[in-house]
Amino acid sequence: MQRNDVNGYRCRCSIRLSRLAETLFVFLAAFCIGFPVSAIDQKTLLVAGDENFPPYEFVDTIDGENVYRGFNVDLLKAIALTTGYEIRFFPMQWADAIRALERGDVNAVGGMKYDRERQKIFDFSDPYLHNSLAIFVLKNTHAINSQEDLLGKKVAVQKNDAGYNRLKNQAVQLVPTFNQEQALELLLGGSVDAVLGNRLTGEYILQRIGRQDEAKIVGGPTDTERYGVAVRKGDPVLTVFNQGLSQIRANGTYDKLYEKWFGEMLGQPAQYYKRNLGIAIGFVVVLFVAAVVIAVFNFSLKREVRKRVKEIEEYNLRLEKNNEYIEGIRRYQNGLLNSGYGGMLTIDDSGTIKFANHYAERYLDAAEDSLVGKSYRETPLATILDGREARLSEPVEREFMLGAARVEYLVDELTLEGKRDTIVHFRDVTEEKKLRQELAKKDKMEALGKLVASIAHEIRNPLTSIKTFIELLPAKYDNPNFREKISQLVPQEVDRLDAIVADLLAYSHPRSSAPESIRLKKLLDDTMVFFAHTIGKENIGLTMAIDEECLVRADMYQLKQVLINVILNAVQALHGRENPELSVIAAADCANVCLSIRDNGPGIRKENLERIFEPFFSTKTGGTGLGLFISHELAKMNRIRMEVFSEENSGTEVRLSFFGRGDECQTQS
Repeated sequence: MQRNDVNGYRCRCSIRLSRLAETLFVFLAAFCIGFPVSAIDQKTLLVAGDENFPPYEFVDTIDGENVYRGFNVDLLKAIALTTGYEIRFFPMQWADAIRALERGDVNAVGGMKYDRERQKIFDFSDPYLHNSLAIFVLKNTHAINSQEDLLGKKVAVQKNDAGYNRLKNQAVQLVPTFNQEQALELLLGGSVDAVLGNRLTGEYILQRIGRQDEAKIVGGPTDTERYGVAVRKGDPVLTVFNQGLSQIRANGTYDKLYEKWFGEMLGQPAQYYKRNLGIAIGFVVVLFVAAVVIAVFNFSLKREVRKRVKEIEEYNLRLEKNNEYIEGIRRYQNGLLNSGYGGMLTIDDSGTIKFANHYAERYLDAAEDSLVGKSYRETPLATILDGREARLSEPVEREFMLGAARVEYLVDELTLEGKRDTIVHFRDVTEEKKLRQELAKKDKMEALGKLVASIAHEIRNPLTSIKTFIELLPAKYDNPNFREKISQLVPQEVDRLDAIVADLLAYSHPRSSAPESIRLKKLLDDTMVFFAHTIGKENIGLTMAIDEECLVRADMYQLKQVLINVILNAVQALHGRENPELSVIAAADCANVCLSIRDNGPGIRKENLERIFEPFFSTKTGGTGLGLFISHELAKMNRIRMEVFSEENSGTEVRLSFFGRGDECQTQS
């Protein structure tokens, strides 16, 4: 394929003479037949196209003849052949082709890029390509790299083309041309700064005229849009094009045409082949060098393999030594686990005992190494692990009896690489239990001594009433009203004294936990009797808010001891304070109850707050440090969570959470 005239002007003159006759034919056909419906009736399709838009459509000179050819031309010919139509092409300037379709002088334009403005005027066939724009600049241009860089620049575009529509409303000096070849000639001549046009067409033209080394594309492809046949709005001839496109796609004709025009570039200049020949020779040289490199690499690889084999042998030797070391560590760990003062064993997911130290064997009355490999269900562990405790989400402590010994155990779980083991720890707490009971008894007696002074006033009141009645008895014995009052009030005062003494005896007498349902308000009312005198004497403002129906489950006497210890601490903390306040508030949510005992005393330092439940820790002068420790132990025995919240100079709150069926408690205090 050759162009006789690089600039295209002489060729264009000869083409226009022949096109004049074709144009007259178009006008005559439009006048006589009436487009577009008659085209279907006449089985003749009149198609306009760009005269210079290679490789899509262009007029070429072959053997002295002007030939209209290109991808669009071959595609439409294939459609016409498949659908049984004849087709006549009318190559012209692109702007004239669009106007011819608008006037109805032709049935279609052979190839047009979709955009919003055109879709308002024309209907488009199913797309058969996706087209994109590109920015062409001279090789030595560095100031233009994107469409934004075109602002203020002189840019050549084909009139009414997609690039023209893209820039016409922007601050760009547009230079419209009849076709893209003319636009590129202006660029190569230095008349414009850039060209915005079809990427593939621009590359084709530059290669055809042998000046591809003078220009370059910047910014990459942009505005990629569908590309198809355009007809007038509502023209039924669109069905013919869509049907033909579908058929040539199905029978493979489309793929052959695409490969012909886009798979390889036709008619390249001589320097193109020279350059490609140089590339091919270079590629062969590269392959030869690569073959040499591969041979050298293969030799090096064999040597490296021998080296790696030797390293693996050394690694295996080190691995054997490491295994021996690990075995030594395992023996050491077993010795360490066996040297403690508590039992420990692990159980796998199937219930088999994997490890048991000597203390675990002793607690479970088993011979040495007789537990490992045995199911825990064959041991006393079955009674404590079966059921819900066998799988716990967090560690839980429990106690059970092994003969005369009381053993505390903790069940935990360890998950490693998807395998879950149950870990059971044992500890003999017989002596510890006895010590705790002694401490609890001592704490009770100490607290009792402190309470004696507080309840002395409560005892004197009924004694004073009884004494007064007895002194008046000789003088007023004959008075019936006096006899009635003495018969009523004296028994009441005696009962009152008896209740106080009974409470004191119950408080001082140690006993095992016996949970029962308790009305919290009544228990608090009975407890506050011990502090009534001190609260009145110290002018302490007391706030109590407990529902009459609020029920908790605990050992009444142990809970009472806890309450006495906590309230006694609060009252003592308020001694000498201005505007002392004490609040006792209970909040309940369904099954859970929270009791808050709060004072506005001096509070507890942060470093002391973490140690308040330790035995023998006290910040009070003369204090033993057993009160809160014993209270905390009694609370745990009754499944009560005891928490202390305090800040220095901001008071203290002791919160008792009684859990019923739930696990969470939100206190309103």
